[in-house]
Amino acid sequence: MSAIRGVLLAGKFRSHHDLNGMSHEDQRNTLIVELAGHSNQPIAHFQSLDDSALAGVGAVMVFLREANIRDDRALKSMSDDDQRNILIVEIGGQTHADGHTLQGMSNMDLVLLALGSMLPGALPGEADRRGTWIRGVLLAGKFRSQHDLNHMSDEDQRNTLIVELVKHTNRPVGHFQAMDNATLAGTGAVMVFLRETRIRDDQGLKSMSDDDQRNTLIVEINGQTGQGSILQGLNNLALVRIGLGDESFFRPLRPPLQPPALPFVFSFDSFEILTQKADSDHSDSDWLSIVVTVANPVTKDIRTFPAKQHHIEGAIKTGDVIRGPFPSDPIDAASSDIVVVNYFLTNLGSSRAEEQFAQSVKITNKVVDTVAPIAGAAISLLSTGDPSEGFAFGKKIADGVDSVISTLSDVFDFLDIHIGPPNCNGEVLHDTLTFQPGELARAVDQPASREYTGPQESSRCGSPPHTKVNFSVHRLQA
Repeated sequence: MSAIRGVLLAGKFRSHHDLNGMSHEDQRNTLIVELAGHSNQPIAHFQSLDDSALAGVGAVMVFLREANIRDDRALKSMSDDDQRNILIVEIGGQTHADGHTLQGMSNMDLVLLALGSMLPGALPGEADRRGTWIRGVLLAGKFRSQHDLNHMSDEDQRNTLIVELVKHTNRPVGHFQAMDNATLAGTGAVMVFLRETRIRDDQGLKSMSDDDQRNTLIVEINGQTGQGSILQGLNNLALVRIGLGDESFFRPLRPPLQPPALPFVFSFDSFEILTQKADSDHSDSDWLSIVVTVANPVTKDIRTFPAKQHHIEGAIKTGDVIRGPFPSDPIDAASSDIVVVNYFLTNLGSSRAEEQFAQSVKITNKVVDTVAPIAGAAISLLSTGDPSEGFAFGKKIADGVDSVISTLSDVFDFLDIHIGPPNCNGEVLHDTLTFQPGELARAVDQPASREYTGPQESSRCGSPPHTKVNFSVHRLQA
């Protein structure tokens, strides 16, 4: 994994957990889109860069943005070269290094220098002063600005970090004063990583020791890399660097685990019929329809798959447990995709058995014809990667399905499905589930359930249907 992950994380373009579910290519494409949105250059310019150059250009943009040196409007008016030159001016003011030296450095090295690394050619005695990253921790934590830090001595910076650690742990001042600069910076880096990635808030951090925070980070990094006990042997700064995408610490020991690229399957494992839809003198014959929509917020590509139908059983009575599985078709979704699963269960027990399949197809097609255009129009909601946009996208689709399902009796008439009394046909349940980028992968092999009380249009049919649905997500096995 390249430093692209760290740039997306530092820029708050994606969360730590989102990135865990994204492939390298998804992360690269996301950064390209963000760079095009924060410069005056087109996507093709950034597509031509290799991973290292792309991460460096992104790191410069994110540094200028997060350090409040330039805002989004100003960045949008500049090329990546303009942004690099502004950073060089800022670092010149910070280090008093000559312009020729700074011009010869890579973008990533410039950003690391701004965060406190040692200047090329620095004397050995300067290593502790410039290589401990205390400055970078204060800057990344937004405890001091770039310009504030330029006027602070090393001792002032050290004392400031100690004060912030006391405020964000349950440990006293003396505990941190006993640390050398490198240990202090590593301890601060862990706290800032947990705080800035919103893995823990200030209240949660305040209840923890620095060891508690380190262990929390190890759990998170293990979820990212799957490296297990290897992580316990790494120092704090190494853990934070891994969280930012640098896996060089353990690559010689064991390659990082990569999630399989197999398609997903959304499976209905069982239906528990707590109350049937038909009256007690009759029975239900329930038909399940599954409609899946996949949308990529980066490329704006959108796909609504053909509906999958299952006749889950005929002659259904209250108290029955109908065991599946009743799966969707394979869902080929990237880790950056939003996945919306619509499902609805319809009783057609009042229809003749030989007519039920054709009626189910007509109803399902009516819903599919509603979902596809709504999804196409709703893709415009996806622009910044904010999770709330994904939920808004799913809600648009859900509202459209609701409008069709709520008038199911009218739909029967519209489709020339006419049933004589007693007619207890109609909706048993329906729902829309929205999975944000990476969430479908995290839901794999995690069973879930929901209970539904459906409508009852005819008083002759008795109580409304009440059903418990047990479902899960799996990877399609090769």
